[in-house]
Amino acid sequence: MWDIILYTVAVILCAVGLVGCVLPFPGHLFVLGACVCASIAHGEPHPAWWMWAIMAVLVALGMTVDTLCSMAGAKKFGGTKAAMFGVIPGVIVGAFFAPIGLFVGPFLGAFLAEVIIMRRELGKSTVSGVGATLGYIAGALSRSAVAIVMLLFYFIFMW
Repeated sequence: MWDIILYTVAVILCAVGLVGCVLPFPGHLFVLGACVCASIAHGEPHPAWWMWAIMAVLVALGMTVDTLCSMAGAKKFGGTKAAMFGVIPGVIVGAFFAPIGLFVGPFLGAFLAEVIIMRRELGKSTVSGVGATLGYIAGALSRSAVAIVMLLFYFIFMW
């Protein structure tokens, strides 16, 4: 009975984690939690400690790459830190209007942050909004790729 509950929790955590790779919350931690639940439900033999260390490194890598992509996108197009931070509420609000909102939301968040907070002109704010959005999309793709690598690693080497 506990196995079924743990596998169910693992599937739910995995789904939340994969969605978290698109939205701005740490989906990798949920994927890691899913792997832990599935491992406990699977029983003996437990994976070696070094396999969990690799999973932890993948979590850190996913978060680092995400941050670097967002910063690079905003910087490349002349955006400020306000644009980078404006993407986050834009994504959250845009998620309610998915799938189009996941593209429009980050742009509007960065654009409005540039116009309202930094008082930049509309042309520069538009360009930095595009850059921040492209950086967010690149970050979401990289987060998703790392999460898929984590799941593949788990099923190939740890199961």
